[in-house]
Amino acid sequence: MTENLTIGERVAWYRRRRGLSQEVLAGLVGRTTDWLSKAENNRIELDRLSVITSLAEALDVSLGDLLSEPTLMEWSNDSGRRTVPALREALMDYKQLTPLLGPPPDDEPPTLEDLRVNVKEALDAYQVSRYGYATRRLPLVLADALTASRVYSGDEGREAYA
Repeated sequence: MTENLTIGERVAWYRRRRGLSQEVLAGLVGRTTDWLSKAENNRIELDRLSVITSLAEALDVSLGDLLSEPTLMEWSNDSGRRTVPALREALMDYKQLTPLLGPPPDDEPPTLEDLRVNVKEALDAYQVSRYGYATRRLPLVLADALTASRVYSGDEGREAYA
């Protein structure tokens, strides 16, 4: 899909696909909107690996995706795609289906305030298109929320479910 595009055009393609404005992406990588516009329109060349890496991280894609190198598009530790398996695992964890299979009761549940803060951080990240950060946090937040909903009762239990 992006094989015939330049690096700058790939940046624009992934940026639009992520729903980011030029202003937001430029801010995430510490550049100006004018600089990003020039890079996306091939008026300046993206030739520094550190800059391309910053763009890949901000767009939550692998470096190989921006460079269009198939060998780099494999799952790797520096790929933003490592977040999907962790999220899938958290959502499909059979141990969370029943209290009998969940963590031992002596596990310390998160405080409701900590849980509130973590949920807010993940939601805020999602709302400002920081999908990589949100999806990295979500598996942890889900596990904490499930633990809290099992441990707390009454008003606290209802708050944990909310």
